[in-house]
Amino acid sequence: MIGFPVGPVSRRRFRLLRNLSLITLAALALTGCSGSAASNEQSLIGVETSSFSVVVENKVGMPLVDVDVAILPVGGTLQFSKAVGRLDNGEKREISLASFYGRDGTPFSLRVVRPRSVRVTGKDFNNKPIEVQVPWK
Repeated sequence: MIGFPVGPVSRRRFRLLRNLSLITLAALALTGCSGSAASNEQSLIGVETSSFSVVVENKVGMPLVDVDVAILPVGGTLQFSKAVGRLDNGEKREISLASFYGRDGTPFSLRVVRPRSVRVTGKDFNNKPIEVQVPWK
């Protein structure tokens, strides 16, 4: 019978294959745990939503400037934003939902608009832009 010759696998080759597979699995596990830059930026700025306000907390380690908080509605192109300006290190600021306005001057209301997410943008003192988008809860 002609076919592939199958012989016993030596212990050396078996150990080599086992070690290579363990190293490969360890490398895959480490790359899976490292996360991405987006998740890293998510931890830099804390965002909490409620039915009355949006709370923004700076966890960057340095003050943020040009901070803008925007509420993005479901299925709409209009966003409701509030310019915060400067947010110091460790500062937590509560922003009332009534202080968010659309580009055309329309005030934000949960009775009229269903929010999809909150986006916070700003720059640190090194002029590095930081942007975080959190789903509305």
